[in-house]
Amino acid sequence: MFRRTFLKPIVTLAFLAAAAPVLLAQSGSVETVEYDQPDASFPEPFSAILGLRELSGGQVLISDRIEQAVRRLDFQRGSMERVGRTGGGPGEYQMPGGLFALPGDTTLLMDMGNQRLVAILPDGQISSKSIPLRHPAGFPIFPRGVDAQGRIYFDLAGMMMPGLEEGAMAGVAPILRWGRSDESLDTLGYVNFPPMEPAGPGEARIEIGGGRFDPRDAWSVAPDGRVGIARREPYHVEWLSATGTAASGPAVPYDPVRVTRADKEAWADAMTSRGVMIQVENGRRRTMRPPRPNVDNLDWPDFKPPFTAYTARVTPEGELWLERSGSAEQRQRTYDVFDGSGNLVRQAVLLPGRELIAFGDGVLYALYTDEDDLQWLERYKR
Repeated sequence: MFRRTFLKPIVTLAFLAAAAPVLLAQSGSVETVEYDQPDASFPEPFSAILGLRELSGGQVLISDRIEQAVRRLDFQRGSMERVGRTGGGPGEYQMPGGLFALPGDTTLLMDMGNQRLVAILPDGQISSKSIPLRHPAGFPIFPRGVDAQGRIYFDLAGMMMPGLEEGAMAGVAPILRWGRSDESLDTLGYVNFPPMEPAGPGEARIEIGGGRFDPRDAWSVAPDGRVGIARREPYHVEWLSATGTAASGPAVPYDPVRVTRADKEAWADAMTSRGVMIQVENGRRRTMRPPRPNVDNLDWPDFKPPFTAYTARVTPEGELWLERSGSAEQRQRTYDVFDGSGNLVRQAVLLPGRELIAFGDGVLYALYTDEDDLQWLERYKR
């Protein structure tokens, strides 16, 4: 149940009994809720979790980019086991990335090192069949979501390559839905991103990342196939139905956050620790960690957009969560929560140093990064 309280930092955490979120304040009709006590904290740290998927029994799968491992975790027992092994052959993966729920307890793994999608079966075995991270039409597939029917959703934003030049230079790209079973490919709508410079002869570029606080739409997929898109000016959420029909919610006011030196350095740190760079040379692809950028050699906007790019996530019930932009000194993350009509219904505040990574059945999962850059996984009741 909810209780009213004041915001206060809590820095000591352990394995705790189930705890409800805390109602902090009410501004108009929008409540602010703090998630101040996890109901479970996994006892072992991780290096760089990129994906998490909750299984039906409450266990979770996580992918760790630095450790190059997929693991199955049991919070109740505090145990974990490795799933699959590192390599380039059948049933193997390199640099595991996103994890997406397919029907049942089958999970789709984005294997960035081998440039393919593979299925992790309910028994933990990895299917010998795989899907290349390239559609037969020639463009890359970087999944952003999967619906309850197993259809894969992705966009073509940030891609300068043959056939996509016009959209890349205009800063507009389609959201595509790909049916794996029947090979159908549908365009549901469009997203906006910073326009790209024209390509040189034979040049192909893919720019996917934080974008130095560049204005770009954020989006995610609900289990029923609806797509929630956050637009920047004016800040609002638009929902696309499974047939592509659009319906927009009201504009949301916000106070612009100025970009400081600390913000620039924090962005550069994140690009090095979490970024992925794909290099194409003589037709061969290589995936690696990017070097740390020199912030003095880059152009920066004066203000951040209202929400942080690539943080849009949809709960199993169909709410869209977006991280509200804040300053580097502000260690508490705030998330705007929108209903299925695009209305802002509340704000959620996590403990200092925590960030949302995934949702489960009535819970959310957050990562806490300590001073040694180790990640600790926590679960909170919603």
